[in-house]
Amino acid sequence: LEETASPFLENNPADGAWMPSQVIDFMVEELDKGKFYIICPDNDVDRETDNIRMTWTMQDITEDRPPLSRWHPEWGDKFKEFLEATKSK
Repeated sequence: LEETASPFLENNPADGAWMPSQVIDFMVEELDKGKFYIICPDNDVDRETDNIRMTWTMQDITEDRPPLSRWHPEWGDKFKEFLEATKSK
């Protein structure tokens, strides 16, 4: 592959992506705190928004919604409402 054809370049990651060394550093910090679940943040959204997105996604299963429903045409607006209603003011 040519360097420009690669979806990820070590010296030029995609917008929002972390470098591998950042992921490892974060993982070690969380393990040192005794964390079991390690949810690596990105540079696109804050932790609260990430948590709300994960909650919605898990509820796709428990609410019998289509998979990845926040991008589904019939559910996208409902996700936005959920995000706004759930997010701290």
